[in-house]
Amino acid sequence: MASYIIDKKDLKILLDKFLKEFKVYGPIKPGLDSSVDEIKSIDDLHLEYKSTIISPKKFFLPPKDTLFEFKIQKGNYEIKEIVNDEKFILFGLHPCDVNAILKLDEFFSGKFKDKYYQNRRKNSIIIALNCTQPGENSFCKSMNAGPFLYKGYDILLTDIDTKYLIEIGSDKGKKIIQGLKLNIASKNDLLKKEKKCKLANKKIKKILDPNWLPKLAEENLDHEIWIDLGERGGVAGSFPCLSCGSCSLVCPTCYCYDIYDTVDLSLKNGSRVRELDSCQLLEYGQVALGGNFRKDRKDRIRHWMFCKFGAAAGSKNSSCVGCGRCIRVCPSKIDITKVAKSLWRKK
Repeated sequence: MASYIIDKKDLKILLDKFLKEFKVYGPIKPGLDSSVDEIKSIDDLHLEYKSTIISPKKFFLPPKDTLFEFKIQKGNYEIKEIVNDEKFILFGLHPCDVNAILKLDEFFSGKFKDKYYQNRRKNSIIIALNCTQPGENSFCKSMNAGPFLYKGYDILLTDIDTKYLIEIGSDKGKKIIQGLKLNIASKNDLLKKEKKCKLANKKIKKILDPNWLPKLAEENLDHEIWIDLGERGGVAGSFPCLSCGSCSLVCPTCYCYDIYDTVDLSLKNGSRVRELDSCQLLEYGQVALGGNFRKDRKDRIRHWMFCKFGAAAGSKNSSCVGCGRCIRVCPSKIDITKVAKSLWRKK
């Protein structure tokens, strides 16, 4: 599909068109950190961000989601399914987050399809933004998830100095820019994009080879490094894991959840709720009669990292996109890339 350019000062025209037809969510900066929230004007938009704390996963897999409500009337059950049909645009997503959504797509569209996720996904449009200023904790290049994007978008923007290069990735993307007078991108514009890509790659300092991670993890189930992480700390300067679940909370690919029913005092009205869960929490592995498959912190952090390494539940593909959020928010300063390299050195 054709590529176009738009002057940065004219980005308002593009955004205003989208705002007339859709709800638009994008990066804003209400305080010290950036977040992805509703955009109502160009003044809200903060495209110079490096990473948001909470990922855009929340628009497809909310932290707490009511699936349906039920009530009993005259001995009969009435069930009302909660369906979210809002059509929305996610504007300015970085490649790591788009690739995380693609991983969620794969999981929720497998043998057991999740209609709640799929419905939101069907109603979404992704306008991605290539990342020209990767954060210090980013290792997306190693995970083939950035800093530049090559799939999974409807529209892709690249900052090329005073302009944005616009690339169309789907029929949805083509349709929503119809009617706009955009100039066709030149060869020089495309060359500028390639130069930006090379510069962004050079800025990423955290590097690892993900190809050996699943096998390496499987061969080190009982390695002392897990005891260090769970009890003693000291792995590449870290403190013991607190099992606080912060890494799961900010991870754009963690999808584990719990489902429970709530009933009011009359026992006639209630709802079924899905709530995100974390394998880092003690209660996650608890079963009947108080048994727990992962009672110790070392077992829980090992399990979480195995999932990111691609060695959990028989998977051979890493669920990590190298966004670096888990490194940034960990109160114990645990760095997953340093853990991987420590495993390699001690192998």
